[in-house]
Amino acid sequence: MLRRMVLLSVAASLVAAPMAWGAEAPVAKVPEGTELLIRFNDRLSSGTNSAGDQFSITLDEDVRLADGTVVKAGYRGKGEVTDAKKKGFMGQAGELNIRLNYLRVGDARVRLRASKGGEGKGAMGATIALTVLFGPLGLLKRGHDIEIKPGQTLTAYADQDALLPLPLPPPPED
Repeated sequence: MLRRMVLLSVAASLVAAPMAWGAEAPVAKVPEGTELLIRFNDRLSSGTNSAGDQFSITLDEDVRLADGTVVKAGYRGKGEVTDAKKKGFMGQAGELNIRLNYLRVGDARVRLRASKGGEGKGAMGATIALTVLFGPLGLLKRGHDIEIKPGQTLTAYADQDALLPLPLPPPPED
């Protein structure tokens, strides 16, 4: 009797095992190139930031995927300053270049493809005019730093296909 129960138990587990192994958790696919509106959470400036500084970003608008899954606004991620040059004398403008790295949706990361670079307003014309009027003191005229303010947005794209386990966890609260 015991032997028969053991055989039935083994047979039942062999029948159930392929079902358990073959059952994959449902996922939603964020295809490469999916457009995402990203909001900056931190103030960035060519005058205060330097290469390597990290900053936080947030998905600003819901994204509807092809299968109908909605990735809700509010998921957070990281970006990085790739280059920063402070404003200089003689009207030289500041420069700031950044890269958006990823958004985190639960335990999954959606790699991003986006970069932004800019240069502050230069003041070369004013420097020349001041130098003509006041001599070498005119060379002390400074350019402007470039800033990215919290709340400013930028369009980014999924850099590669990303698989998000379903159901999606809610975005973090502010």
